[in-house]
Amino acid sequence: MKEYKRLKDPIYGYIQIPVKYMNNIVDTATFQRLRRILQTSYSPLYSSAVHNRFVHSIGVYYLGNLAARRLVEEVKSKEKEMKEVERIGELFQLACLLHDVGHAPFSHTGEEFYLGKGRDYRELHTRLIRSVGSELFKKDVPKGNSQAAAPHEIASAIIGIIEFESFFLKESEKEFFARCITGYQYSNTESVENSIKNCFIAMLNSKVIDVDKLDYLLRDAYITGFDTVNIDYVRLISSLTIARDQGNYKIAYNKNAISVIENVVYAHDAEKKWIQSHPVVLYETYLLQHIIAHLSKEVNQGSKKLFSIETLSEKGQKLRKGISISLLCDDDIVYLMKNAFPNDMSREFFERRGRRHPVWKSEAEYKAFILEMTHGGSLLQDFEDAMSVTALYLSKSTDSWVIDNVLIEKLQKEKEVIEETEMDSETKKTQLRDKKKILKVMNSLKKYADENHMECNFIILMASQFNSGFGKADFSSTNIVFQTKEGEKVAKVGDIVTSLQAKERERDNFFYLFYKRKPGVDEDAADIDNQEICKRLLLDVVS
Repeated sequence: MKEYKRLKDPIYGYIQIPVKYMNNIVDTATFQRLRRILQTSYSPLYSSAVHNRFVHSIGVYYLGNLAARRLVEEVKSKEKEMKEVERIGELFQLACLLHDVGHAPFSHTGEEFYLGKGRDYRELHTRLIRSVGSELFKKDVPKGNSQAAAPHEIASAIIGIIEFESFFLKESEKEFFARCITGYQYSNTESVENSIKNCFIAMLNSKVIDVDKLDYLLRDAYITGFDTVNIDYVRLISSLTIARDQGNYKIAYNKNAISVIENVVYAHDAEKKWIQSHPVVLYETYLLQHIIAHLSKEVNQGSKKLFSIETLSEKGQKLRKGISISLLCDDDIVYLMKNAFPNDMSREFFERRGRRHPVWKSEAEYKAFILEMTHGGSLLQDFEDAMSVTALYLSKSTDSWVIDNVLIEKLQKEKEVIEETEMDSETKKTQLRDKKKILKVMNSLKKYADENHMECNFIILMASQFNSGFGKADFSSTNIVFQTKEGEKVAKVGDIVTSLQAKERERDNFFYLFYKRKPGVDEDAADIDNQEICKRLLLDVVS
């Protein structure tokens, strides 16, 4: 009987997967569900970007296999008494294979619907802790949102433990598996074993380089045809090692990998700046998030939710209005939005001709229009504050975030109510100030639309200004090993790669403004004066 089965991959060639994984994991409905989950939300920009989480998971497993073999070899050479390292490597590879098994439909667009109100992680974390069953693990689960793993990572750890429990021999193995997927490292590193386990965890869930990031950078570039830098993953992984850093073992790379490490950051920067933050991609996300919110309102029933651990399972869950969902995937969302609960947003999703268009199409174009007129300073700050508070109002006080005549009238009445209401003077002053800022933005857009015989129909989508990975502390602290006559010398990338230094921005405010094109206007024709609307908006808002 064969010990391995082979799958053909366009990037890595043939990938060998143990028969026990193929028969008992890959071929199960739980894992096959990933064939129906898009890997990215890039298809509006690159029509060929329809690859899925299934092929990505296989790719991460392949790279994880290479990394595990390398790390196990390095640990054996440095810690000869450590007997568990082979098993640690096996569990790491299992985590690589299952790291996305709980992924939400439509890439990252839907995963926040796993959370409670106000992005509350408590329910997900409680279920994760219960699945692991370890008090030590509980102590390392973040209490706040800022350090929490992505919701799909937590869901993947839960489902991996529940659905494939037979692969774990004891509680501590479940714990390590969950830590690999979520990135929740051991805080107690007094033991060498925990220190080494943290190295494996970092190779699946890191802020700079890990096998998950490596595969999606390689795969996304290959599928889209996006012309990015070459990443020699073989050279990178073959240079992988561990080194002492402040008494603990940390991931390190031999000196011949420095150029590849730089290329990984270059590639990630390019994808983040020019694809992930592209307004067409952001607009697709906007539509899908509102569609999913609409569907959730229709079918959620108490604790029974469209996005839940139960609907991801093969058993599934019965929701409101006779809707039953199992193995939740993109197809379910498409069916519900198209046939069961269509609305204006879902019609716009399918009928692309009616979509709004961005006034500017990149952060660079925004700067060319806005920064040139403000030269930075307080004018820019006032303008971006007004746009930010408007975007926040739209997201919290409206269903579709659309600026139109009806909303402007509603906002004017809200302002009048505040003026007539008795309340704390400071509270009243703050609320009126914000309402005035928002009205300035909206009235400016209405005036421009009226003068140009356009429909007053705008949305503002907030985005993060681009910050290069070269400015991250995690990049600067990456360990590089040099061999000398005296032995190993460990240096930090930030100390030896000076030409690529970058720093975080002081501000993160950035947004896109979208408008409705005039009916009958040709797609390539300009029906809006980008510079004029920016100038008008800036003058009206900061006056």
